[in-house]
Amino acid sequence: MKETAFIRQNKEKWAEYEEMLREHRHDPEKLNELFIRITDDLSYARTFYPHRSVRIYLNSLAQRVFYNIYRGKGFPMRRLKRFWTDELPQLFWEERRAFLLSCCIFFLAFAIGVVSSVIDPDFARIMLGDGYVDMTLNNIKAGDPMAVYKDSGPFGMTATIAGRNLFVAFQTALFGVLASIGTVFILMYNGVMIGAFQYFFIEHGVFWESFLTIWIHGTLEVSAIIIAGASGLVAGSGLLFPGTFTRGQAFRMSIRRGLKIFFGIVPVIVLAAIFESFFTRYTETPAFVRAAFIAASLLFVLWYFAWFPRHKAQTGAFAGSSAKAELAPDHTKPVDFTAIKSAGEILSDIFSVLRRQFGKAVRVLVAATGLFTLGSFGLSNVEPAMTFPFRDVSFWLFDILKEVDLFFFNESVPYLVFGQTLLLCGLSIAAFRAIAREEGAKVHGEWKAMLSMLLPAAGFVLSLKIQGIGLLCLIVYPFLALWAAVIYFENRNPVLALSRCFSLLRWGHGMMLGFFMLVLCYLMFAFIEFPVWNLALELFSWMIPRSDGAMEAYRSISTAAASMLILYFLYFLTMLGGALQYFSGREAHDAKNLYRELEQLGGKRQIRGLARE
Repeated sequence: MKETAFIRQNKEKWAEYEEMLREHRHDPEKLNELFIRITDDLSYARTFYPHRSVRIYLNSLAQRVFYNIYRGKGFPMRRLKRFWTDELPQLFWEERRAFLLSCCIFFLAFAIGVVSSVIDPDFARIMLGDGYVDMTLNNIKAGDPMAVYKDSGPFGMTATIAGRNLFVAFQTALFGVLASIGTVFILMYNGVMIGAFQYFFIEHGVFWESFLTIWIHGTLEVSAIIIAGASGLVAGSGLLFPGTFTRGQAFRMSIRRGLKIFFGIVPVIVLAAIFESFFTRYTETPAFVRAAFIAASLLFVLWYFAWFPRHKAQTGAFAGSSAKAELAPDHTKPVDFTAIKSAGEILSDIFSVLRRQFGKAVRVLVAATGLFTLGSFGLSNVEPAMTFPFRDVSFWLFDILKEVDLFFFNESVPYLVFGQTLLLCGLSIAAFRAIAREEGAKVHGEWKAMLSMLLPAAGFVLSLKIQGIGLLCLIVYPFLALWAAVIYFENRNPVLALSRCFSLLRWGHGMMLGFFMLVLCYLMFAFIEFPVWNLALELFSWMIPRSDGAMEAYRSISTAAASMLILYFLYFLTMLGGALQYFSGREAHDAKNLYRELEQLGGKRQIRGLARE
């Protein structure tokens, strides 16, 4: 068909579409039909009139239709309102069994804490610490049992309390990935602690005063802990009960639902911190005012998290289950090694590669951890419990990020730093071989690259000695990973590879990848810091002989092995990121794929006119 005939045949239709857009008639069905017809015409024009103005006109018209369709998406404030008024209540209703189970676990633990305190008067010291107990006893003797809430300024106190409680709630939700076992442990621990805490005031005759003071903020705070527990149970349910989905699909879906529940309690936790900092300190407020405040908080929790979802369900406000909407698509598409990618796309590819190469990665990581454990404790010239003195190392906040060099530079273990450097070289090779398999390249005896990898691995170890896993390493680690990737995939000479690395490095991408690894490191080490790890060790302590030092050695060896497994895993991910950075940077710098496509341009025969069978 000639271009003039094509225009004459369709111009009235296009004019009608333009008129519809000018009048802002945004009927969804008509817009959808319009978009389909316009894109059909555009596709035809691109095929037969690629260099004519009709193609430009239709492309502009299709863009306007597309804009009108997607402009209809709710304004962020409306979407935010819909999240609080529709999505969350529906999720609370659909997961009501998880909420009920979380409540039962918490109150059972609360009762255990109370009963344990009745049986053992010193139980509160075990749970709360001698320092807090002695301070509170002194406050009770001075006639002000709740003086602890008056010691700090309200603004700084709000930030500290909110940050601490958000972290605990996030841990509770996050540890649901361990088939909900971690969440149950945290719920039990908090329940026992709060039960012992409350009975401590009953035991010393100041229950009513403590109740009216603590539960001003405690009503929202404890409710948030229980709801965070429910989010963790939901997050782990996909592993335990996949239903008709694959276990991987069910797990991804349950994680998304669990995190959505957690985000729903963030304002509650912040509000509880504000109450604790600004209102709890006024212990002279009349009792009926404080009691009314507590009752109002409790009514809000019961209304929004229990009655409101039930009411909306009974009135038919929920249109079907939201479960399938939470199912993310499977990322089965292979990694594109010829594309220029953003930091987010590189992160997605890292875990896509890891998922497909998971079995090989686990074997490599376990083997490296086993070699480290056998070598470090076998060569140690002190007792196992003193090889890595975890009693002197605080796994809290950023302390572990500074003290992690203990696993690389240790006077008790001769030549540890050299052994660790070799193990990191091996992990680098394993990560790059995984990428090579994804690329489809033939993987052969690349272990000769081990010597060339020594410099990047040594740089990694040296940066740990100087900085620890600190902010400086946001840039250092991705750079070292990219350097190693250039050595492996392109140039075995480390010096020449270094100059090539600078030309390929995209600093924004490197910092984003480094920040992600830093956050992931912190979250994973938080598991060892939290009492859940001690409880997990207790589960297997029955296998340890009751000889002198055996239990201390068991704890030290287990904690060292778990810590090193985490570090090796993070290093493996960093190397995967370095390789993916290399391919993206190579395309941005060299444009090999673009030149290849340009060379092929015009080489394929194009069919003009109607398509042929």
